[in-house]
Amino acid sequence: MNNSTIDNYLKNNKILYAVALAASIIFCIAMTSMGITKFYSVLQGGDNYNDFPTSGFSLIRLIINGSYLIATVTYIIWLIQKKQTSSSFLDICKYAIPFLALALIAYPQSSDIYLYLHYGAMSLHKINPYLNSSDSFVSNLSPFLHWRQTSTYGPVSLFFFALSALGVPISPLLAVYIFKVICVLVHTLNAYLIWRLLTNSEHRNFITMAYLVNPMLLNEQIANAHLDVLVANTLIVLIGCIYYQRYVFAILAIWVGFLVKTLPIIWLPLVFAFLCKQRRWRDLAASVLISLLIVAVITYTFMPTVSAWRSVLNPATSGATARSFHHAINLFLNFLPNVSVETREGILSFLKYFAYLSWIVYYTGTLIKSFFRKKDAEINLVSDIGWTTLTLFLFATPWLMSWYPSILLPIAALSIHAPTFILTSLTFCLSPSIILGAGSGTTFISLATSFVSVVPATALLIFGRKKTLF
Repeated sequence: MNNSTIDNYLKNNKILYAVALAASIIFCIAMTSMGITKFYSVLQGGDNYNDFPTSGFSLIRLIINGSYLIATVTYIIWLIQKKQTSSSFLDICKYAIPFLALALIAYPQSSDIYLYLHYGAMSLHKINPYLNSSDSFVSNLSPFLHWRQTSTYGPVSLFFFALSALGVPISPLLAVYIFKVICVLVHTLNAYLIWRLLTNSEHRNFITMAYLVNPMLLNEQIANAHLDVLVANTLIVLIGCIYYQRYVFAILAIWVGFLVKTLPIIWLPLVFAFLCKQRRWRDLAASVLISLLIVAVITYTFMPTVSAWRSVLNPATSGATARSFHHAINLFLNFLPNVSVETREGILSFLKYFAYLSWIVYYTGTLIKSFFRKKDAEINLVSDIGWTTLTLFLFATPWLMSWYPSILLPIAALSIHAPTFILTSLTFCLSPSIILGAGSGTTFISLATSFVSVVPATALLIFGRKKTLF
């Protein structure tokens, strides 16, 4: 087969679609088979849900990673070819429905879904999960719990947890799929909002399709049902409010996002600084009042103590490392002879705080730069939100899970004039999920997982040239 024949195959959109669909079907079958097997094994007193069979090499892990890699490669080829789709959002959905359905069917590999539902069951039983640890309450989901702590997710998340947990008394499997239905609906809504916000872009349909069928989003936000899909929703609303200069609603979107998961709070100073630069004093005053009111209401209802507020900072992972530069260094120190545990922990602690301090310096510099920028347009604010979030994950997050970077993709989709950020975000999002597993172990696979997660995006930042997909 000559090169021209290969090129014709690769340029045939139907063949790419068929290959991606076949890989997705294999991925779905393998994920569901593994997940259900693990579910019933744990119920019968078997291994910890996170321990098998993704803690080492196995055939099922090879099949899942292989099929995901094939789907990702075909997706990248399609991106490079810039194939345009039909003009309406419904037409876009017609192409995406098989992939959305397979992601919905695929059973979660992550155990986070059980923690979500357990906190929801606690809430339904009038037990405050911000004051009581997960192991203080027994439910049908207790055997699946890995993290035995108070809730690290905000009250908005808790609402959706409780809604899904209504199915727990019937079957935990029913509750899992209730939450997954919510995830697929919110993901579709996110794509629709992106489509609406890109009304004036000639690449509107292409970008919407790219977001809707992105393998990482399908895997992490639907198949594994991580609540980052809700954070993405609030982020898209935030960006829309910024572009349409609805700044009070933008602040409200940040707070709703924070009440889903802690991350969005880092965007608040950037928006406040922007309002000060624009001298939007009325919007600023209204935003401050809304912020104080939200804090007061949450303190009076869900989080009446300092420890309850501290709970959402996820203190259980404060000394843990996974998938990051910090974890790679941790593994290297493990391999070195005559390095005591105390010495290794001291080095890691120094690196963690050095990384945090460096990021804070970078963040502060970004705030200062925004004040002296001559033309501080809304697009610059969105860019600042994107870069501060990306650098936080890439360099200053010791416990880096594969789904964390997914929050960068809404920013990339709505920042089509920032090619470096788009390429870096896509790379950072697509690479971590290639190797299945937490990546927090001490094996060669964990070391490879750390490198695959952070090195490609870092290399692109250092050596990449400013190219655009469009």
